Amino acid sequence: MLKTETSTPTTAERIRGIIYGLAVGDALGKGAEFFPKDKVQQMYPQGLTDYSQIRNRSLWGKGEWTDDAAQMLCILDSLVEKGCVDSLNIARGFRQWADSDGRGIGQQTFKILYAPDFLYDPYSAAAHWWEKSKRTSAPNGAVMRTAVLGIWEFQQLERVASNADKICRITHADPRCVASCVAVSVAIACLLRGMSLPDAIRSAEQYAEPYSLDVKDFFRLAQHGTLSDLCLDEAGAIGYTYKTMAAGLWALNHASTFEDGLIQIINEGGDADTNGAVAGALLGAKFGFSAIPHRLVTGLLNKDFLESRIAKLTDIVLDAQPEVS
Repeated sequence: MLKTETSTPTTAERIRGIIYGLAVGDALGKGAEFFPKDKVQQMYPQGLTDYSQIRNRSLWGKGEWTDDAAQMLCILDSLVEKGCVDSLNIARGFRQWADSDGRGIGQQTFKILYAPDFLYDPYSAAAHWWEKSKRTSAPNGAVMRTAVLGIWEFQQLERVASNADKICRITHADPRCVASCVAVSVAIACLLRGMSLPDAIRSAEQYAEPYSLDVKDFFRLAQHGTLSDLCLDEAGAIGYTYKTMAAGLWALNHASTFEDGLIQIINEGGDADTNGAVAGALLGAKFGFSAIPHRLVTGLLNKDFLESRIAKLTDIVLDAQPEVS
């Protein structure tokens, strides 16, 4: 019998759903990236729902993920290789990816990765950039890649939050960026632990709040507001880290299926691939891999590249199973 979205996914199925969900959301969302919602509706009158519809994205093939999933995989590969969260190793992985590919890399991330001291002191490089921005720069280039840190050591929420903090600050020093990474990672860990959705959201907020009190406002929007209230296509603010966090949490709170949540987020436009990546990961944690539409899995380019990595990560994570804290 086929598994339905109403059955409870196993932990392994949720892990697979998180990684695939992020990659699928990224790959589909790029078809609406940087467009206002009305332009998305004009381009895709029936809604953007399949890779085959994507127009004018020549840097990537249809069904190919972008920098969001690529940087997440840098973290995943380091976790599998080192068996721990090694900030310098992950920083070097980001730099190697930028050297060998780097398509879609954000301006802030690019400048920090190529700062003179980045490879031996990434935290100083990121903090220097933040100070240079007069502490105003809080883009979503870290929250887009953080989902895998919700899987690693998921039974220990304090460790999850600490790991998300450390890896965020490799490139993004603003406390709002850290808060959003902690929120998404902790929410994912809570779902892997089998916690109820309200408890998972509450825990995510509690761990994020010490970094930045205004994170509460976006949790409220994600829980009680409409999708339009998030203004995901707002000119000049589409890449704000809290918008992306809230988009994912809104989908988590309101979607009845994986597809329902992801498609609604993507068709709002704005930074649609990054919003889609975060929403896809959270929805994958909630519903599991089998809830992701078959066409979006089979149409994903390089999906075989994911399989071996997911298998290795899952084996390590589930073999560890430390005591809950």
